[in-house]
Amino acid sequence: MTISTTRSMFGGIRAIFVAGALSQLALGCTSAEPESGSGGSSGSGGASASGGSTGSGGASASGGSTGSGGSTASGGSTGSGGSTGSGGASASGGSTGSGGASASGGSTGSGGASASGGAGDAGASGNGGSSGGGRGGGSATGGRGGASANGGSSASGGSSGGGGSSGGGGSSGGAAQPSAGCGKASPQTGSRTSPLSISGHQYYVKLPSGYDASKPYKVMIVFPPTGNPITWSEDSAGYEKAAPDAIRVYTHMSNESSGWQPNETSFFKPFYDDITGRYCIDKGRVFAGGESSGGEFAGFVGCENGDLVRGVIPNAPKMTSWKIDPSAHTCKGNPTAIVSWSEKDNVLTQPAGPAFRDFYRDRNMCKTTSTAVTGYTDALSNCKMFDGCKEGSNTYYCMHMDPNYSNTYHGWPNFMAKMSWEIFSKL
Repeated sequence: MTISTTRSMFGGIRAIFVAGALSQLALGCTSAEPESGSGGSSGSGGASASGGSTGSGGASASGGSTGSGGSTASGGSTGSGGSTGSGGASASGGSTGSGGASASGGSTGSGGASASGGAGDAGASGNGGSSGGGRGGGSATGGRGGASANGGSSASGGSSGGGGSSGGGGSSGGAAQPSAGCGKASPQTGSRTSPLSISGHQYYVKLPSGYDASKPYKVMIVFPPTGNPITWSEDSAGYEKAAPDAIRVYTHMSNESSGWQPNETSFFKPFYDDITGRYCIDKGRVFAGGESSGGEFAGFVGCENGDLVRGVIPNAPKMTSWKIDPSAHTCKGNPTAIVSWSEKDNVLTQPAGPAFRDFYRDRNMCKTTSTAVTGYTDALSNCKMFDGCKEGSNTYYCMHMDPNYSNTYHGWPNFMAKMSWEIFSKL
């Protein structure tokens, strides 16, 4: 199965001319994003982390003999979050990060009271909103977004929010699959200023507080947009707040100015082998997402490396020469997909949101009908889950109206980290 999506991106006065249609466009177009502008220092994220009611540091930690989820999987008839919704004031996480007995996806669901989302977008000169959360666009210098951008009392899912009979449960609740890195104490993680390298790409890792090399952890990998530094993902995507109980891996494209290219998918397997060999990872719960060319790249990975990732987030994907053509690529696995796009996106002349939506809906054998995701029904999120998908392999579509990225509607939406981790943490 294949994804052909073209996406052109431009920010400021730079433009990308994209030739092709939904079925064929070139990812290697000139960069649309400015070179600077990774946003403010705090990025996006709610006040509290994800985690169970027992907080961090519990004796059984996340993973355990039955892995996360257990025999009953996550979700159930009430979807993710349970009766208390998402983000109680005393939600687990906080300064101690992950490691609680129900570290990911406890009874109170994941997410903080303020949901995810930084204050906004940076201008072309790189100065962003007070809490970051964006990248340069045009000549605007400010961003938007409040401390409680999305969520609400039922923000952790409800009946259709990643739970229920088709909501990532069933086969998804199996035992953890420990990687080769389990048992290796004090692994090298790299840093913002001194990243690690593998197969021509750089990355660095943020481990949960109290990291235990004997416990397999969930992993969230983020691919940044074109023209942005490796630090964009940590500062702007919001997983430092939304998923402190997970291992967060922040990557970088081989050429920042040209963005992620379709042929870079060959780097993913060596990269995957590297991180699973260094850190104690649950190989059955590796997730990846990105924005713009990074979102498109996440969509590629979900096809060609769908046997290695459990879920992907193609956000604001651009069109490329990577074709949605079964004869062009061999897809593996059926990862859950959260496709996000705004029809008001004025950066991409030929956006690929609908194409990725249709690809993953068909790939995961979903119906064309869908159900609103409780807690994410407002215009700033507008998320739906397609009905009848393959068990444990849902497809979500968020056609949002978040003007993030200097009112271009092309940025990483403020709700995405919280919403996606509520879903992923239950798989």
